[in-house]
Amino acid sequence: MDKKERNYDLRELSRKYPNKWVALSSDHKKVIDVGNELKDIVIKIKKKDVVFLKLLSADSFYMP
Repeated sequence: MDKKERNYDLRELSRKYPNKWVALSSDHKKVIDVGNELKDIVIKIKKKDVVFLKLLSADSFYMP
């Protein structure tokens, strides 16, 4: 399966970091940093191989 087609289970992260910005490693396996504002963690990290996500609370859902 191509990396672009892979779905990642983020439920555990949503329970641990509700309504937070999370910086993950490029393989989505390691949490690098967590914060309330995206700009704060971008300034601290300064890496190129990072995935930034805004996690919703575990009891909410997203429907495009």
